[in-house]
Amino acid sequence: MNMKIRMTIPKLKTIVITFVSIAIVGTLSGTAYFVPKYLKEQQQIRDASRDCVRYRDFLLASDAWEQEGDTDQAEGVYALAIHHFKRGQCTQIH
Repeated sequence: MNMKIRMTIPKLKTIVITFVSIAIVGTLSGTAYFVPKYLKEQQQIRDASRDCVRYRDFLLASDAWEQEGDTDQAEGVYALAIHHFKRGQCTQIH
């Protein structure tokens, strides 16, 4: 008995479409999982940078000067904090 597997064009087309659909869904799922994790890790690296550390330190100093009553000094130190915030692309806490 000689059995041959016959693959017709519609069956082949269905298999290809199914495979491509599964690949697309897998890629989108992987992207949805890994991209936010990657972005969060990158932000943590930036927040540990020298500029972000200075940003937080200058914010604390600005608050201390404001509590002392020296608003001019507080505004100057706050401007330095904002400069380091922008330069370091830090997480905003002000």
